[in-house]
Amino acid sequence: MLHIINYIVRIAIIIIGIILLLDIIPLNDDDRMLFRVMGVLFILFGIYRIVKYKIKYKEYISNVEEEENE
Repeated sequence: MLHIINYIVRIAIIIIGIILLLDIIPLNDDDRMLFRVMGVLFILFGIYRIVKYKIKYKEYISNVEEEENE
């Protein structure tokens, strides 16, 4: 269950980034470039968090398997 929540939060960050990047929700015209940059950062951060989570989870599983084999 915890894995599902982790992925939902990380995917939500990516979706927020897409919304900011594509200007789906109209915001101030003065800050349009700022919101696009923030959108790109949100998308990259969400992807980074998903990849980092997968790597850490694989490390955790291999550590647990090593401890069981000992």
